[in-house]
Amino acid sequence: MAPEFDQTLRRWYVGQLIVLMVAVMVRLLITNQGMAFPGGGMVMIIWFLNALWPAIDADQHDWRRLRHFNYYVQTVLLFTLMPIMVANLINLVCQATTLDEQGLIAVGMAYLVVAFVPVGYVVTAKIQSVVGRIAVLISAIFSGLIGAQPTLFALPLLNVPATFSMVSDAGILGAVGFVITVGVLMVAWGFRLPAWRLNRRASRGLVGLIIIVGVVFSLWNAFSDGATWATTFTRWNFQLKNATWKMFLSGLEPGIAEEWLYRYAVLTILLTAFRHSRFQLLWSVGLSGGLFGLWHFTNVLAGQSWQATGEQMIFAATLGWFLAVVYLYTGSITASMAIHAAIDILSMMASGSQTMTVPDAFEWQTIGLTVVVFVALTIFFLTGRRRRVMQAYVDQRLLRSLD
Repeated sequence: MAPEFDQTLRRWYVGQLIVLMVAVMVRLLITNQGMAFPGGGMVMIIWFLNALWPAIDADQHDWRRLRHFNYYVQTVLLFTLMPIMVANLINLVCQATTLDEQGLIAVGMAYLVVAFVPVGYVVTAKIQSVVGRIAVLISAIFSGLIGAQPTLFALPLLNVPATFSMVSDAGILGAVGFVITVGVLMVAWGFRLPAWRLNRRASRGLVGLIIIVGVVFSLWNAFSDGATWATTFTRWNFQLKNATWKMFLSGLEPGIAEEWLYRYAVLTILLTAFRHSRFQLLWSVGLSGGLFGLWHFTNVLAGQSWQATGEQMIFAATLGWFLAVVYLYTGSITASMAIHAAIDILSMMASGSQTMTVPDAFEWQTIGLTVVVFVALTIFFLTGRRRRVMQAYVDQRLLRSLD
């Protein structure tokens, strides 16, 4: 990073931290006539000093283990609690001024799109462990950014318009913020941003095959109405049960954010970790897809059944493998984003739900077919000339800056 950019982000981080911490202190002073201040104030002061530490420890060599532990702690705390602190600031400004609350809420929602950039650069960028980087990306950073706007409204401090709630629940602003924040973070870690244009080495015929597979599967997954093998490819119902902006944005969000997380960030980190292995592509694609599948286990916490979650995990892992080779072969993150978004948008609109129902016996059979098809396509692209095209893209585009 250029020195000017580095200083700007550090000053942004410190200034943002001071403003939010002062607002919390004010809240503690006015809560129950200041009764919450002694204990809560001391906790916040300790947190403030520890959160400030990463911004001033660039040349320090002491307390190495404690400083590294603090990077993880502050990453989790700041990515989790910052939206609540912003909500508190908005509420205090509304009480102290005549500014319009809805306007301030809109500003707060927009600000949270970029508010985590200095946190990622100043704090999280200091994490060097491969496992640690992947862990914080999948857990604190992803959940913190995608849930930033909903968390802003978590406490009953603000009177939120219905339109704002719809946009926040869809997570699309969080997806944009995730792309920006993780993009800056990956550059700070020494990685290059992904390409958006198609790789010139890629066969146009195989790119066409990828497009056909993506379109056919998206339509079949959403609109096939057959309940047997005799009708699953011939009986269709193109009715959309819930063709709303909320469903559209809810399907678009994972197409953007999850691809940026698993197909760009996690896959790039794994490719770097295995760059000296002859099985670099195999291990990286396999582990990234496996992590993508395991991550869907969290849907149980949202009330989805164990059977549906198990089916979803299997499907997500195999789809993750396919999308990984799509990205590496085409050289464009746009390709995997488009396929993923199409699958989620159409399935959500067609079913009218964001959760999966308990699968019956035939659905398990179709999942088996899906697994076979996606695994076969993944193996096909990981062999022969296709593999050489992907390896060249990895070496020349993604990891060139690390040599």
